Amino acid sequence: MYRTILVPVDLSEDGFSDKVIKQAAQLLDNDGQLWLLNVVPGYQMPMVGSFFPKGSFEHFGKVAKKQLKEFADKHLGDSGLNYSMLVKEGKPADVILKYAAKHKVELIALASHKHSRVSEGMLGSVANKVVSRAPIPVLVVK
Repeated sequence: MYRTILVPVDLSEDGFSDKVIKQAAQLLDNDGQLWLLNVVPGYQMPMVGSFFPKGSFEHFGKVAKKQLKEFADKHLGDSGLNYSMLVKEGKPADVILKYAAKHKVELIALASHKHSRVSEGMLGSVANKVVSRAPIPVLVVK
C-alpha cells in the first residue's frame, strides 16, 4: 500500500484514466493522499503562444480544472479517499516527474495509450519517458 500516489489524468481520451484511478484507489492506504494531475500543452511558450489570442491559456486552464473536477466527482466522489487536483502547463512527462518529486509521491500510476498497430508492443511516449526517468515505482495500466 502507498501513502501518496500521483495519477496523471488525460481528459482528452475516455477509457484510459478511469482504469488507472481504480487501480490507484486500490493501492492507496486508507489515510493516503491521491494527486490527480492534468497537464495542458505549453501555450505560454512564445512560439506557441503567439498563435493564440490573449487569455486563451487562462480559459483553457479553467475548462481543464472543471473537467478534472467532473472526472474526480465521477470516479472518487463517494469513495472517502483523500485527493487533490492539479492542472499544470508544460510537457507531460516533465511535469509529471516534477510534481511527483515536489509532492514526494511514492507511486506514479498512469495509462499507456495504444494509438496504432505499430506501437502495439510499446508504451505511449509519455508513459515511456516517465518509466525510464522516474526514481520511484511507476504503475502502467493498459
